Amino acid sequence: MTIRLSTKLRNNMVGSAGVASTFANGIIEVRTGTQPANADAAVTGTLLGTITLNSGAITAEVPASQTITLGGTSGSINAVFVGNMNIIPMGAVLFVTDATQTGGALAAAINANGIYEATSAAGVVTLVAPPGVGAAHNGLTLTTTVTTLTATAGGAIAGGVGAVNGLTFGAPSGGSLSKTGVWSCTAVAGGTAGWFRIKAARTDADGASIVLARLDGQVAIAGADMNISNTTFVVGSPVTIDTLTITMPAA
Repeated sequence: MTIRLSTKLRNNMVGSAGVASTFANGIIEVRTGTQPANADAAVTGTLLGTITLNSGAITAEVPASQTITLGGTSGSINAVFVGNMNIIPMGAVLFVTDATQTGGALAAAINANGIYEATSAAGVVTLVAPPGVGAAHNGLTLTTTVTTLTATAGGAIAGGVGAVNGLTFGAPSGGSLSKTGVWSCTAVAGGTAGWFRIKAARTDADGASIVLARLDGQVAIAGADMNISNTTFVVGSPVTIDTLTITMPAA
């Protein structure tokens, strides 16, 4: 077996997001040839088909987001609430040098909690909802509590669009995850399947990246990381995934 995990996926697994949530409503691409040396690498081979739910056309997720603009020269950001959830539960973020440095510290605190993702530039912190959430967080209020500093939210969480026809895993059991529903595609090119890449619900441009969650593995009719009905793809023909189970070893 040659399962390979990207840097982002490994970070998620040692943080608060697991495999199922990372790839909720994602897709699987099946390609020819030999898989890359690691899942951070750009894709190789010809794309034979994109596995979705019931071979449906995929709509990539657009993450919900919002900004916080910092101001002031001293004090702290004590809490950041999305709805009723404090996304910096490990404590207040203290002012550091200026708004730019403080924004970086706030983004780091949000990222450490592992629910929302955050980036910072020139004192403006941009929050992004977790993958798989889609439109569910649209309209949640974004509020802060501060001491002396100002932290102005740009409005409610907004802009999220849910993925359509993405893949989901069932509830974990015995350290394993298995697919739910019919995972299939219609072949877009002819050739022999060699490997697959699972991608998250958001757009993945196929290049080298350490910030995109991916999982690669081998393809065969039986005994591989992912077993499919036929490894020979013919343009326009249906292909169905028979089994795909991801297991975390106990030792």
